[in-house]
Amino acid sequence: MKWRFLGLLIFAAGFASADERILTYHSDILVREDGWIEVAETIRVRAEGQQIRRGIYRDYPTDYKDNFGNRFEVIYEPRSLTRDGRPETFKSEKYHNGMRTYFGSSDRLLEPGEHVYVYHYAAGRMLGYFADKDELWWNVTGDGWTFPIDSASAAVTFSFDPPVESLEIDAWQGSRGSKEQADAGIGDAGQAIYRATRTLGLNEQLSLSVRWPKGFVTEPTALKKLTWLLADNLNLLIALAGLIAMLSYYVPVWKNYGRDPPQGVIFARYEPPDGFSPASLRYVANMGYDNKVMTAGVISLAVKGCLRIDEDGGEQTLVRRQPGNDAPVLATGEKELYEALFRDSGRVTLVNDNHVLVGDARSAHKKSLRRDYYKRFFETNGMLNLPAVLISVIASLVALGVGPSFGVVTTIALMLLTIVIFAILMKRPTGLGRALLDEAAGFREYLEVAEKDELNLRNPPEKTPQLFERYLPFALALGVEQQWAERFSQIFAALKGRNDAAWHPAWYNGTWNSLDLSVNTASMSGNLGSAISSSVSPPGSSSASGGGFSGGGGGGGGGGGW
Repeated sequence: MKWRFLGLLIFAAGFASADERILTYHSDILVREDGWIEVAETIRVRAEGQQIRRGIYRDYPTDYKDNFGNRFEVIYEPRSLTRDGRPETFKSEKYHNGMRTYFGSSDRLLEPGEHVYVYHYAAGRMLGYFADKDELWWNVTGDGWTFPIDSASAAVTFSFDPPVESLEIDAWQGSRGSKEQADAGIGDAGQAIYRATRTLGLNEQLSLSVRWPKGFVTEPTALKKLTWLLADNLNLLIALAGLIAMLSYYVPVWKNYGRDPPQGVIFARYEPPDGFSPASLRYVANMGYDNKVMTAGVISLAVKGCLRIDEDGGEQTLVRRQPGNDAPVLATGEKELYEALFRDSGRVTLVNDNHVLVGDARSAHKKSLRRDYYKRFFETNGMLNLPAVLISVIASLVALGVGPSFGVVTTIALMLLTIVIFAILMKRPTGLGRALLDEAAGFREYLEVAEKDELNLRNPPEKTPQLFERYLPFALALGVEQQWAERFSQIFAALKGRNDAAWHPAWYNGTWNSLDLSVNTASMSGNLGSAISSSVSPPGSSSASGGGFSGGGGGGGGGGGW
């Protein structure tokens, strides 16, 4: 009796310890020559009738935004599903930023125990195409599962035969943004094999990348990409009529409203226009916002002692600093940019994982500049583009109703290009803006003057490290940072700091070579600008350099029980 009671206790303890989880998660991925991938996910789960009552569901993200804010939708096609070797019912429906596929039926409960699902689907528009390589960067499991994953693995094969020695592979595991390495290797059959080295907890995932030489996969043409962005198969005749109508409207309107006021007399100025930040000067000069406006704003904050730029292994991190009692006066937009960047913590790394934070900071900066300078210093005349937009929209819609044609895609591209060109031409500075641009041109002339021509300047300020730093953000904003740095090369080469070390700016923690100041300055500003512009990336937009992190690329999502 005693032994029977002990056995019951052991059985009850074993039953109580059983929990719902993913025991194994393996993904077989086939990369095809046409750029599509075929995926077979084998998911072995333990169901206890708690969350997993009828089956599990699989979330798959399909909606992204590219670097220009355009919507980017990948293709996701569910194919088949089996459970324990037999066909299983499934259904897919729109869910948040993608699709949710339910495994099982709402009118049938699942027996408790272990079950093996094999889910087949295909995906398009997932590959990255670069100068010398193509790449698949794939989030195998996603971080949205409501269960831990005891064992996660993947294998990538090809419908073509890339040289095995040319394959470059990487794998990461952990929470989104983690750089923790997972196992990656090449199998006997030439496939790339990946495996998580530990159990993946909630909100953790396995991600992989594989790169191969160009020439094996058919890269989409520019026309194909444009076709994805617009609509396919428009009627050529109607599209051409729309283009002609747009030109007939635009040319006289531009003559009346789009011509710039005449430029005034330009003479060298030794100081920037009073009250204007580097970012605001570029914003007015471009009559719009770009990533270099934000880069100039960040470097200006750094020079003013509000933040430090740390570079480590190519990764850029902004670290908040306390300027002290003599806090500098922040110009329009700088306060908003500073507060938005550090709203959550005292440091922000410029990587894709922080795209929301960096994007919000960019928006706050842009909104502030627009509020203070738009209309006062320049006009975009945006409403005057509306008739042309309506013409292009109507022509396209009518052409769609008439019938499709491949040849009109180029014509539609020309219509869009015409709108873009004239939208730029229609921008014009106001009288106040023209005077500001003339002052900025005079200051730019001083910044970019060659060292041998400095004698032609009248009483220029003394060249000191403080002057170099103070005007560096302006030089960057006006596009002459390399020329500005070249003027200080000999001075910085002779300067020595503490312990006879070469001079190094206090606001920049990274590689700095005062003996090659112009190249170093260009590299520093270029790396920072690239990090800012690539903080938000859709699938296929990662660099093919081998760097990466968990959760990048396409795929991913997660799932749970229902």
